[in-house]
Amino acid sequence: MWGLKVDVYLIGHLTVDIVVEGGNMRRSLGGTVTFGSLAAIRHNATPHVVSKVGRDFPDEYLMYLGRNNVDLSYVRLSRYLPTTKFKLVYREGGERVLYLLSRCEDILSSDVPLDKLKGNIAVIGALIGEVPPSVVQEISEHASLVVSDLQGYVRRQSEDRSIVLASTPEAKLLISLSDVVHAEVAEAKAVFGDLPPAELAKRIVEGGAAVALVTLGAGGAYVATKQRVLFVPSFPTRVVDRTGAGDVFTTVFAIEYHRLGDYREAAAYATAAVSFLIEKPGPDGLRSRWEVKRRAEKILNEIREYPLDEDRRSR
Repeated sequence: MWGLKVDVYLIGHLTVDIVVEGGNMRRSLGGTVTFGSLAAIRHNATPHVVSKVGRDFPDEYLMYLGRNNVDLSYVRLSRYLPTTKFKLVYREGGERVLYLLSRCEDILSSDVPLDKLKGNIAVIGALIGEVPPSVVQEISEHASLVVSDLQGYVRRQSEDRSIVLASTPEAKLLISLSDVVHAEVAEAKAVFGDLPPAELAKRIVEGGAAVALVTLGAGGAYVATKQRVLFVPSFPTRVVDRTGAGDVFTTVFAIEYHRLGDYREAAAYATAAVSFLIEKPGPDGLRSRWEVKRRAEKILNEIREYPLDEDRRSR
């Protein structure tokens, strides 16, 4: 199974992130499609980025991705709008405040190589709703597996440009159109209310997804199907940088679930991949599938599994 060719089409904006932390400011390449594509390479998959950027997008970022064997054939240049840019301000205690500085054009169905999706994975990595549900609908009619991140469909910009979370019709529509949906616990609560994480995962499944992934950072993750809920503990390690953790979790889960057909093993691989990522800044912590596999085997032994109706009784 390791030799199985896997192509992953990652659809969403490449971004320029301005990171402010401890009085220091730096610029970096960001976006779900960035971290997802770099993780895909290490899991023996071929990543294809489908995105739009402005004329202000740094050439060195494209060169960096190209050198890492990321296919950029479907990255389009906007003639009128700048690249999507975020400002990430990290405060004492680890709190992060996100500001939207600029937004590029939506990604349309004409930008997506729909004919290439048959038998392959599509990861919807929208950051600020740039992949409309109508496009996700078309993608779902072609791809073998559609894996979506909820974050881009619950983010709204306030008057000071900061990002707040809110329930939207688009979020629930995205859930109904996807095979697998990932949400950080705060994002899931924005849609379904202040419920326990296992119940939030169940609600996502009831909304139409076959598999729900609700992550809690150091608190682990809940993985739900129509039959069961898994609790997957995080792997104990030293945390340097959590940037991209949700993106890597989502993409690695997608690849391994497509490859192995087992959501339990896929969750263990995803958790292990994240445990390596957060040990170093940016994507530097990403490791090969062989290294991830050894941690995944340890995590498998710690996964708790129980029926959905049992979860209801325990609350």
